[in-house]
Amino acid sequence: MRILVTGTSGFIAGHLVRRLHSAGHEVTGLDVAEPRRPVEGWRDVRLDLRDDAGVSRVVAEVKPEVVFHLAAQASVSVSMREPRLDIETNVIASVMLARAAAEAGARRFVFTSSGGAMFGAPEIVPANDDTPVEPRSFYGASKASAEKFLKIVEWETGMTVASVRPGNVYGPYQDPHGEAGVVAIFAERMLRGEPVTIFGTGGDTRDYVYVEDVVEAQVRASEAATGEMCVVGTGLETSTHKIFEVLAKHCAYERAPIMAPPRAGDIPRMAMDTTRAREVWGWTPQVSLDEGIARTVEVFRAAAQK
Repeated sequence: MRILVTGTSGFIAGHLVRRLHSAGHEVTGLDVAEPRRPVEGWRDVRLDLRDDAGVSRVVAEVKPEVVFHLAAQASVSVSMREPRLDIETNVIASVMLARAAAEAGARRFVFTSSGGAMFGAPEIVPANDDTPVEPRSFYGASKASAEKFLKIVEWETGMTVASVRPGNVYGPYQDPHGEAGVVAIFAERMLRGEPVTIFGTGGDTRDYVYVEDVVEAQVRASEAATGEMCVVGTGLETSTHKIFEVLAKHCAYERAPIMAPPRAGDIPRMAMDTTRAREVWGWTPQVSLDEGIARTVEVFRAAAQK
């Protein structure tokens, strides 16, 4: 198939592109930045998603059958400082891309949303797809808003829209220098023997889901007969302290963490009930936290030794 993937400089999209390319699809990428791990034999276009005319031109040229939309401003803390950036990038640009895709004949649009951030601090954990959407960050609000607008595009155009709502995604090749991705940040610092900072008490929990499991959910969402919005996670709450402990074991790290005040927009607890994803996509997570972190540390260690 002809497939367009946005956000190809990003962590999840890098894994997705390799999966699609290895399956023989004709993949075109779109991102404002260069991919960190280029793939031979595909086309990758440098373009800001907020450039409506440029995006429409590329989409019209590619005529994708399926669009995987992952480009986003993805940091909660950045969103709290710059809400306009989230609205322009995560909402307006997403809607314009979807309409351009429908006009070019795309049959399916797979949006990568957010599991944890859009539900705020739910009364019942694990959260599921019927949990009230009450975000506590502009990032979460932008993803929730984009989902609403994209469903209008679906109604307007007939192009089916699916939404993958992952928890905290981690795995090999995640950027350790951004403000998201605690596993990557901790792993790099531990392997260098540098101090590691935990914000808040360390008791805050998240649902950490391995990147290849998320890619599998995205592919299944693209193949399903109907558009659905499904959370994707493990169903398990894992504290920041637990992440620290598992990483320290695999990194042979013996220093204690530095404790710092909590950050604006962070939530106290989260895990995902993935019943709907199992029912409509036949998806279940396959990689345990210990195995996923072991794989991640192995890649970071190899990179550090080069």
